[in-house]
Amino acid sequence: MLNCIIFLFFLSILSVDYTSTKRCPGFHNAMYKSHHFLGGVIIDALDLNWQLFSVDSAKIITGIAPFFITARMIDEDFQSNFYNPKCHKNKNQLPQNCHKAAQAGVSIPMVFLSSLWIWGWNEDIKYTGRMTAIGLPFVHSGKNIIKKVESRCCLRPWHEDFSKEKRASGGFPSGHMANVTFLATLWGLRHGPRWAIPLALFAGFVFADFVNCNRHYISQLIAGAGFGVLYAVAANKVIEKRLSNDLSIGFSFNEHGGASMCVGYRF
Repeated sequence: MLNCIIFLFFLSILSVDYTSTKRCPGFHNAMYKSHHFLGGVIIDALDLNWQLFSVDSAKIITGIAPFFITARMIDEDFQSNFYNPKCHKNKNQLPQNCHKAAQAGVSIPMVFLSSLWIWGWNEDIKYTGRMTAIGLPFVHSGKNIIKKVESRCCLRPWHEDFSKEKRASGGFPSGHMANVTFLATLWGLRHGPRWAIPLALFAGFVFADFVNCNRHYISQLIAGAGFGVLYAVAANKVIEKRLSNDLSIGFSFNEHGGASMCVGYRF
């Protein structure tokens, strides 16, 4: 959760509306805008995690479970196509550039789509970018918490860069897969196939490459995808509420430094 705290801290710094201070100059006005913004981010972050506890989440978990269980049954046999235990070497590998692109390339859509919060061309695009930026730290921190669980499903495949004697841990769920699936699902739900298709194709590339290079088992990638979908559906619910709901609540500081809660209703 430290990542989330740091993320929200920097958002509070970036939230000062300098154009508004020109109209009404002064330090207190800038602080008012900053804290009002931060209050909205905190509310959205809390609502995002609250939306995880829903019937839709139960449906997603139920839908993913059969694929995960089936994959667990074939993980070792399938992974044997890409690892030779006799000489402790990977085999049948894609070009090294593919591995680098899959691992490093995930950050490009993460940064680009989050930045649409600032320069998006309509309210829906901007709010989707906002929830992308708010949701990604929780996806990252959430999968890190799960990875700390001691379980056989957390063990990574054998890999030539890992120990020959002891299995590496931390493979369940795949964080890269969770991030890219979160992006593909959220932007697909909000803005249709023209966003979903390229992101889904990239997610498929990451899936195939991580299996090929023995970074994750198929089951771990499926779990990562399911984790990303859970957060994407929850984020979509928050966006729908904010864009269609007339009720808005925020916390702020007034011009004299006193704390206040703002409640608004649009007719």
